[in-house]
Amino acid sequence: MTKTIFHVVYGLHVGGLERVLINTVSRMPNNYAHTVVCLTSYSDSFASLLPSNANVIALGKKDGQDFGLFFKWWKLLRAYKPDVVHSYNLATLELQVLSALSGVKVRVHAEHGRDVYDPFGDNKKYQLLRRLVSPFIHTWVSVSTELHMWLMNTVGLPNSKTKLIRNGIDTKLFTPQHKPSDEFVVGNVGRLNPIKNQTLLIDAFCLAAYRNAEFAQKARLSIVGEGESESILHDHITSKNMAKKISLIGLREDMPDVYRSFSVFVMSSIGEGIPMTLLEAMASGVPAIVTDVGGMPEVVTGKEGIVVPSQNADALADSLILLFESSDLLNSFANASRERICKYFDEDKMVSDYLSLYNQ
Repeated sequence: MTKTIFHVVYGLHVGGLERVLINTVSRMPNNYAHTVVCLTSYSDSFASLLPSNANVIALGKKDGQDFGLFFKWWKLLRAYKPDVVHSYNLATLELQVLSALSGVKVRVHAEHGRDVYDPFGDNKKYQLLRRLVSPFIHTWVSVSTELHMWLMNTVGLPNSKTKLIRNGIDTKLFTPQHKPSDEFVVGNVGRLNPIKNQTLLIDAFCLAAYRNAEFAQKARLSIVGEGESESILHDHITSKNMAKKISLIGLREDMPDVYRSFSVFVMSSIGEGIPMTLLEAMASGVPAIVTDVGGMPEVVTGKEGIVVPSQNADALADSLILLFESSDLLNSFANASRERICKYFDEDKMVSDYLSLYNQ
């Protein structure tokens, strides 16, 4: 018998959470029918990545509080009668109250990372909202130990209702294949968004170039992605007179090759869950430098790269120079990166864990 699953997201556009959703749905057996419900809108090109047993519905949420959204959601629940509703991140949480009232048998809510409006998870209003809705949720999923502990210790959810399911990737798609190069390519992949803090990465790269003449000559920075911070980052690069060394290269469809072109992968975020781009880069044999936020220190333990304090351009610049000057350390980190992702962050376990939840 076919089981119907609703996946509720704010929107379906390019992003790590959305890619987890698409990868998970694509790997599930055919006796599951999936509907991705977007509060706002979706990208046709991104939606086309879903398998044939999945469809997408956009509710067209208006800016601010849109009470009509709840009426649309109720009608959808009554029409489709889903067996499972899986909501993702805070914006979708309140809809689970109506899911419960309509008789949905399995209700799952997942926390994939920090919101730009609550980067440190200390917003009391949002914590209260989670506690109020908790009786309507069967299982709260977190993608990192840091988020898992935060849900229990800070938000105050019972351990019996929380489950840790780390993000996983296709390690057969993202593989090492490094090509010799005189360049030292610093890579960053993600939304161009304040919470990703690419401004700090640009500052750190410029500091490293100022401190080390050879780095200034041989290194370049490639930032892959798009988002609301694009013009700000472009102006920041121009103000540093670094347009020849730092590139905003937009979205790319050949990401396995893009990762392989990097010498080191850097994430300068002020809030994260477990970023898919970090897992993909490391599976591609690229050492990482990350900030000590969210689940990133769970991925980069010190054997695969370097963890630096958040919002510290000096420490990030020093780490860039260290890896630039030490090819032995770079190679050691590269080998350990691939090994760790294959062992602990493979996609198979993630999909199996979600199937277990849906079948509870």
